[in-house]
Amino acid sequence: MSVLGIVAEYNPLHSGHAWHIRKSLELTGAAASVCVLSSQFVQRGEPGIVSKHARARMALLNGIDLVIELPGAFSCASAEYFASAAVRLLDSLGVVDCISFGSEAGSLDLLQKAANFLADESPEFKEALRKNLGDGLSFPAARQAALRSCLDDQTFQVASSPNNILGIEYLKAIRRFNSRIKPVTIPRIGQGYNEKTLGSSFSSATAIRSCIRARWPAPDKEPACAGFCGKKALQDADLDSFCAAFPDLTGNMPEGSLGILADEFRAGRGPVFPEDFEKILLYRLRTATVQELKALPYMEEGLHNRLRQASLDCTTLDEVLDYCTTSRYPRSRISRILCALLLGMTDSFLAELKENGYAQYIRVLGFNEKGRKLLAAARKKATLPILTKPASYRKLASPLARKMFEHEIRITDVYCLAFKKPELNRGGQELTTPPVMV
Repeated sequence: MSVLGIVAEYNPLHSGHAWHIRKSLELTGAAASVCVLSSQFVQRGEPGIVSKHARARMALLNGIDLVIELPGAFSCASAEYFASAAVRLLDSLGVVDCISFGSEAGSLDLLQKAANFLADESPEFKEALRKNLGDGLSFPAARQAALRSCLDDQTFQVASSPNNILGIEYLKAIRRFNSRIKPVTIPRIGQGYNEKTLGSSFSSATAIRSCIRARWPAPDKEPACAGFCGKKALQDADLDSFCAAFPDLTGNMPEGSLGILADEFRAGRGPVFPEDFEKILLYRLRTATVQELKALPYMEEGLHNRLRQASLDCTTLDEVLDYCTTSRYPRSRISRILCALLLGMTDSFLAELKENGYAQYIRVLGFNEKGRKLLAAARKKATLPILTKPASYRKLASPLARKMFEHEIRITDVYCLAFKKPELNRGGQELTTPPVMV
């Protein structure tokens, strides 16, 4: 039986995601599918708009059979860490034959050429990169300029497109791990990853989140979605009232995903926004020692001073991000640093995980009947321990694996602080939430 692997955030799962799942199954002829899904915080360094278990349910309602977790140490990390850990998890399951990802042009040959070039890093490229970094460029800008000087136009365009970055990193990881998994790429449809304006169909997850944020009630304003979001309305809210409150979403998301958003919002488990952690982050920035700030991933000498000053001069998260963002320090990098500070991630811990093969276990977030059978087959072939019951992490033989899961517990403890109902803010939910079964 051929098994398809997909890596995703589904934040939230929209029509473009559903199309990608269908097209991937059709193109590969796979009889079953596995998704590696981001933890509570995603690659932008932001929280998921709903929990990982809610997003896992979205996946299971839209063609995925088994959902496993991309641990939080990697889900809000740089593209290399994100992709490497995801490929390691799929490879370690022992049952996945192929991985499908979206790309700008849909040309695997061009992507592979770019991936091979970046993996080999010729002396010419290394020297150009070193010079550009010395000139004060950020790493992404320095790498792009080095690529420009070393590659032909067509390959450069592929390597420098934001919509191809993760695909290239997946290919590099497959090569690094000498994995038997075969890559497949499908051209992206609809909006680009960072597009913020909602269209009539196939809008980006960014645009969908922006729409929800714009209409969700602020403390001092009448909500645009009062028919759904008001306290009395929430008690009786259903999918129809949700769609009436957010009419622009109906053409952009499958009905199952819309229903899950409605259920989570009604229950008080969302939406979760970056600014929900604003005061906590300002507190952490103002009280962290120099040593604590220097220990964060992606930190550079001097940047910690800029972050500390921002915390004193700024009163909102957006102001901090604007203050710290420069040509050398992209906004995405600052956001990941702040996320690491919020969640207690250190550069040394991330390096230790990398040195030991990234992921240390396979955590099951959800499955259907086909996924249950796939899981049974994986238990006979997997090269990492499989966790279906969260509390069983204590039985993991590896101290590093236990340490990684304990970090996951803390991540969820922090994430739950953003739930809208105070009674849902309690800790320990990572150990009491079972896998989703549909």
